[in-house]
Amino acid sequence: MTDTKTAPASRADILRARAEQARAAGRAVHGHPLRDQAAPHAALGVLVLAGTALHAAASASPDRAEILAGTAATCVVISIVAATFTRRRVADKKMRRRAIAAFAVIAGWLPLVTATGVTTDTVLPLVLVGFALAAHWWRLKRIPNTAVAAPAAPAAPRPDQYASLWAEHLGGPGCVLAGTRLANMRTIDAGTRYDLHLVPGKMSMGTVQAQMDNLRTGLRLKKNDQLVIEEHPNPDRDASCLQITIVTRSPVRDSVEHPGLDMTFDPATGCVSLGPFIDGEGVAQWKAYTGARLMGGFLGGGTNAGKSRMIEGVAMALANAETHPTVVWFGDGQGGASSPLLKNHADHFAGTFEHIHAQLMGMLLIVELRQDENVVDDMHEFQPTPDRPGLLGVLDECQKIFSKLANPLYWEQCQYAAGTIAAEGGKVGVALILASQQTTLDAFGGAQTPNAERIRSNLLVGNGICLRSKDPNAKQVFGIDINPKTFPKMPGYAWVVDPEEGARSAPFRGYFLTDAQRDTWPHQINWRSLDVGAANAYGDEYLRRHELAAQAIEERRRRVEARRRGQANPQGTQLRKVVPAGGDGPSAADFGILTFPVWDPTDPAKFAVAPSAKPVKELHDGHRKVLDAMRAGCQSPKAIQDATGYGERQVYNLLRELIDMVRVRKDGRGAYLLINDGQVAA
Repeated sequence: MTDTKTAPASRADILRARAEQARAAGRAVHGHPLRDQAAPHAALGVLVLAGTALHAAASASPDRAEILAGTAATCVVISIVAATFTRRRVADKKMRRRAIAAFAVIAGWLPLVTATGVTTDTVLPLVLVGFALAAHWWRLKRIPNTAVAAPAAPAAPRPDQYASLWAEHLGGPGCVLAGTRLANMRTIDAGTRYDLHLVPGKMSMGTVQAQMDNLRTGLRLKKNDQLVIEEHPNPDRDASCLQITIVTRSPVRDSVEHPGLDMTFDPATGCVSLGPFIDGEGVAQWKAYTGARLMGGFLGGGTNAGKSRMIEGVAMALANAETHPTVVWFGDGQGGASSPLLKNHADHFAGTFEHIHAQLMGMLLIVELRQDENVVDDMHEFQPTPDRPGLLGVLDECQKIFSKLANPLYWEQCQYAAGTIAAEGGKVGVALILASQQTTLDAFGGAQTPNAERIRSNLLVGNGICLRSKDPNAKQVFGIDINPKTFPKMPGYAWVVDPEEGARSAPFRGYFLTDAQRDTWPHQINWRSLDVGAANAYGDEYLRRHELAAQAIEERRRRVEARRRGQANPQGTQLRKVVPAGGDGPSAADFGILTFPVWDPTDPAKFAVAPSAKPVKELHDGHRKVLDAMRAGCQSPKAIQDATGYGERQVYNLLRELIDMVRVRKDGRGAYLLINDGQVAA
């Protein structure tokens, strides 16, 4: 048998509904302009008359007790039936609750006045309670302004019209979602909510999300109206029934101030609150500590999308957590410009590619240490303690760190380390949060690089936050059929990707950190450092981390001064073409043209405005083995490792020392070459 309830409304039904709405509007404005507003007054008057009649009947009858009992029983039955009918038929939640409360008042008041009579003491409370319950009715049924002669602008669709609009523009024959329908309308504080019934076997949530632009036009939404499409919260519903919310009164249209670090981290769940959902129902969560693991994640969003502020909120909440001790490190592909707050307060800051590489290698060493500790001490789960805290590394503008072009010397090793930490670090309390303006695999080095997909997939097992971006291809990274290009231009507006079981996957508005909060809160946090064992595993670079960070800042300061004086320029850039001396023509110097100094932007050690004499070091056996390997043709660190048998970190340290002694140099391709080899002592 055909289920007629599931068929989409026909065009004739839609036209009849619109005609009835127009007639109702005409009656309200022209026929009886105060009829709706007078209804609560009339109801109270009828109730008082009924009470008076019942009291008179009871007073005149010898069976007074039976009349009172019958009146009470009848009122209770009628109230229960009316309340049941109201729950099923009245969509407005507030109206439904107040109507049920009114029935309860009537069920108690009528038996009372039947026994005592209608007096001022019984009528006055009834009127006060009745007016209070009718306030929402009067708010919805405002007195129409009939004095305005000019035609009014077309009104926005009433909530009960969205189903008709859907049937006409979206779910009807030949439409983009033909066969779908909206049902079971509910009014919420932020707007209107429906059940969305799909065509089983032909559609999914992704099908609907991919049509988001068409949904907005089909439902005639305004610029600030929002749509939320999500799985139905009722577990008894099958997958073909979704929930759609049309948000017309968003409580987060204006920024929502951060409620405080103690208010955002929940020790019971290990989650950090990010901000309220756009319909005001619930708060989006960042899964930090869950399942005896420290979870990382990825945030993708364009300029001014709010990703750095969101990261700061997560990092400060975890650094402030007494129950879950966490060490926070910060690496920035823009040298610290992305978050001065974390640059100045994180336990370990890295602002150059060389230092970020060292930071990631240090995290990898700590992962290896803790894995060995688990085997030796027979530990199976990670629980953060002051003696073994969690280690959270934040890498902002990570697309630069993993770029072959921007970071030719260290990109591959950084990518490998990040992939390993993302895959293996969580179970020993080491995790990464990556953030980028890219919403493609370029954020992790590009599709053709060996570890990009490994980083992406393992990070999104933890947390995925999609913010506004000019690149619509978020599906490549987040695996969702939404277009971040269509997000409203409000900082912190984001979408939670693949949340915990039972949690909402819906847009939200991140908490706003005020200037006063960002100035004061970091100084109130006890920013932890590594435990002694982990610090020793990292080595000398961790112990000297603040000194090295200061040196990097000083290097940038000298670079700024040099550029302002015109004494430095990126490699290969000159004022005019220069013919090298000894070639097919005269040199540039013969014409009085000076070339700019050559500067490798990935090697700060090679840049100097006024080079100072470096301290001379003595060669030792390690240096000699590396030099012998290079004389044999080894030019990459990997080849030198294989030839000498030294570890990766040891080879890099030796090469850096040989560069300081002006025995070795790096070329633009990342190869290590000998300098004046004939003068190098054997």
